[in-house]
Amino acid sequence: MFAKHWKILCAAFLGLFAVIVGCAKAQTPQAVVQKYCSLDALGANYSASNPNSKAIWQLLTNEDEAGYDQSVIIKSHQFGKSKVDSMSASVEVIYADLGAIGGELDVKKEPRTESVTFHLTKIGNEWKIDGLRILPHISQQWMLSKLRSNLVMDQKAGKNDPRLKAAISEIGRW
Repeated sequence: MFAKHWKILCAAFLGLFAVIVGCAKAQTPQAVVQKYCSLDALGANYSASNPNSKAIWQLLTNEDEAGYDQSVIIKSHQFGKSKVDSMSASVEVIYADLGAIGGELDVKKEPRTESVTFHLTKIGNEWKIDGLRILPHISQQWMLSKLRSNLVMDQKAGKNDPRLKAAISEIGRW
């Protein structure tokens, strides 16, 4: 008799444990957007060759981002208003933009505050960003690191691109 009750108790405990672990894995819409913004700041949307690009695509309903010829360079981001319903949510992110960089290493200083509202849809137990199409928003530190790395590779290859040096200098002053 004791063994039968013990098995029932163990089964109930394992079921409860599975529910608790499942709930712990479920992320809030704000956590999904925070992960997106953090990966984006580290260049995940800058290039498909970035090791974080697949991780960021998994946060999207369309699992693919468009390619862009320009990126926004940011100082920081913070959360604004959020609205969460049972199957949809919106999360505002407020960026402190410093400027932009184009595909030809054209840089333009444009300090401003930018507000972007991320719309999310609940698919199964996961929140996914739905229909997002914004330029990559890259941190100043990551961009400088990337450009400096490119400069070292160019110098090793015997190349000298004055636009690369100028972009590093300009972005570094922001």
